[in-house]
Amino acid sequence: MRTVGVIAEYDPFHTGHAYHIQKAKEISGADYAVVIMSPDFVQRGEPAVFDKYTRAHMALQNGADLVLELPVCYATGSAEYFALGAVTLLERLGVADVLCFGAENADVGLFSRIAGILVKEPEEYTAFLRRSLRQGDSFPLARAKALAHFTEAKNAPALSDFLSSPNNILGIEYCKILQKTGSGIRPIPIRRESAPYHSTVPHGAYCSASAIRKKIAEAAVTDAVVRYIPANCRDLFSDACKHTVTSEELLPFLTQKLLAYDRFDPFFDISPELSDRIRAQRYACIGKSYRQIVAVLKSRQITEARIRRALLHLILDIRLEDVMSFTDHGTAAYLKVLGLRRDASPLLHRIKEVCALPFLTKPAAGANLKDDTAARMWRQDLFASHLYRSIRCRRFDEAFRTEYEISPIVI
Repeated sequence: MRTVGVIAEYDPFHTGHAYHIQKAKEISGADYAVVIMSPDFVQRGEPAVFDKYTRAHMALQNGADLVLELPVCYATGSAEYFALGAVTLLERLGVADVLCFGAENADVGLFSRIAGILVKEPEEYTAFLRRSLRQGDSFPLARAKALAHFTEAKNAPALSDFLSSPNNILGIEYCKILQKTGSGIRPIPIRRESAPYHSTVPHGAYCSASAIRKKIAEAAVTDAVVRYIPANCRDLFSDACKHTVTSEELLPFLTQKLLAYDRFDPFFDISPELSDRIRAQRYACIGKSYRQIVAVLKSRQITEARIRRALLHLILDIRLEDVMSFTDHGTAAYLKVLGLRRDASPLLHRIKEVCALPFLTKPAAGANLKDDTAARMWRQDLFASHLYRSIRCRRFDEAFRTEYEISPIVI
């Protein structure tokens, strides 16, 4: 039995994602594909446009055999923490042979070489990084400059374009974790086809999720957009478009938090400097939209993505001490199933034989976690899911259902 791992958000799921799963199975020769997927909040620091069960359902109909939930503290973290949580879950699952990830470049040697630099952190690299940070560059920009300088000094190809892609950055982080842990999982990048990651216009053979989200937000989902959704889940897509959640629905929760605290650095991704900036600007934020608040808090050194993640951690009460505790105790505390295919039963039997973590096939099992670290992580995930669902209930007059009342998708 051969298994390929895929790490994804599927926000929303489209034909490019279906192609990636199919290609991952083909390249790796895998019998099964396991997806580690973000929950109801995602890495750009916003609510997912569709809920996690809808996205899992669409993935299962297009090649995924098992979909597992990435804990929210990792799903909403920086690329480093996102990769740490997802790769650790895949590793501790015990059955993955290969990790296939989408990238703008399919040169696995380049990914491994850059990951090796970041794992070892040679003095020449760290000195250039510190110098860039002192000059006022954001950390992502400073790191990109330092890597480009270091590798060019060794006569390697220029890396500026390579390092500007979010997919490539995540791929490097995946390789870093695999190298640090000495994992036997082999990384395989799959080159993205057609539209670039940040493209906001549907075009070409495949379309970016950003472009589809933009059309959903504008209520402009036409046939030109729907053609990028796999035919077997267009009904799911159409229904989900009527029940979307955006960052603006988080505004009342953010306002309450801004007024409730005088210090914000206990929360994950909020440095003392950012905490001071939030405290100094919080009253200027009152009465503004969520997007305007992010713009008020942004600075040259702090990107909008970092601000969005920081504010989301404040809203979800994700604290630095909790995340540090999770990583100190093995990073992953359990594996929660969002969905599976009935014909993947041999995979499930194998997982139950070798898995090093509690394997939660029903949400109710989460309430019985005995380990304190696992129980805290579960409460965090539960709160995030319930907050997302409460927003949907208020907006669309739906009956509220707890996580315990929702079974995994089985097809």
